[in-house]
Amino acid sequence: MPRHPQPFFRKDRQLWYVEIRGKQYRLAKDRTLAFQRYHELMAEFPRVEVDSQSVAYICDEFLEWTSHNRSRATYNYYLERLQSFLKMHPDLLVHQLKPFHVQRWVDSNPKWTDGHKRGLITAIKRAFNWALKAGHIEQNPIMHLEKPPGGRRERILKEEEYAHILSLVKDREFRDLLTLAWETGARPQELLRVEARHIDLKNRRWVFPSEEAKGKRYVRVIYLNDVAWEISERYRQRYPHGKLLRNTDGNPWKPTAVNCRFNRIEKKTGEKLCLYNFRHTFATRMLEKGVDGITVAQLMGHRDTAMLGRVYQHLSQNPDFLRRQLQNAS
Repeated sequence: MPRHPQPFFRKDRQLWYVEIRGKQYRLAKDRTLAFQRYHELMAEFPRVEVDSQSVAYICDEFLEWTSHNRSRATYNYYLERLQSFLKMHPDLLVHQLKPFHVQRWVDSNPKWTDGHKRGLITAIKRAFNWALKAGHIEQNPIMHLEKPPGGRRERILKEEEYAHILSLVKDREFRDLLTLAWETGARPQELLRVEARHIDLKNRRWVFPSEEAKGKRYVRVIYLNDVAWEISERYRQRYPHGKLLRNTDGNPWKPTAVNCRFNRIEKKTGEKLCLYNFRHTFATRMLEKGVDGITVAQLMGHRDTAMLGRVYQHLSQNPDFLRRQLQNAS
């Protein structure tokens, strides 16, 4: 942060850095070693105290808590967004903060989509909600700030559309990534984070321990059919350590790289897609093929069928599907 520097992770270099008084210091690849080096560096510089009534102080404290209680990816997510806000309002005090300050920030870049703006507002509201619960503030000045709706990901692909997309992809590596998304319904972050150590050879599945799964409360299990298992095994033998799925250069897939590949497909099809479209299509395919909702929810990593009811209600508009379901129940 401007007044209280915090380590940040550069994905392109896979290294932790910190910027102190305008100079950037390289820390380490390992998070523990990086923070150890960070504290050593900070001890060499007299700390510039941040006004405890300032927005910067609240952001600092929230990030400090996040660094100890949430994943590295979560920390980086909030760090990037809170830094962006403080660049526009570096000296703002909490009692001066109004919803319009945040709104002007998210509206300052015309290229930001509603989905990205929603994430920005979520980040700053999360920091102040935490501060309220932690006792740093007595009320949240932006509690009632409205967020734009998130981007729609309900675009469902037909079998022929999926085949056409694969035909546009020349390299095997990206085709493998898309095929796994289609065959497993895994979340994008699960596909990009899976490693050989997550593979359960006996049961032909991927198993993420609770501390690495979404929500960090339950073990996440992703089952693999024959097609997905063949791809998984091929990469396991090639990359027994580190990230499993990699690009043509042998580097792990990153969200930005995947997005660039979908941008290329968009130029040929006129439609922008993402890995979440494959996940939603998986659920729809399973339901339309007669797989019961409880099983589909388990395959998707949901604890119950409530999410299916909210996200896949478009099936209620499919008369053929409803007619088949009625016929099967008769």
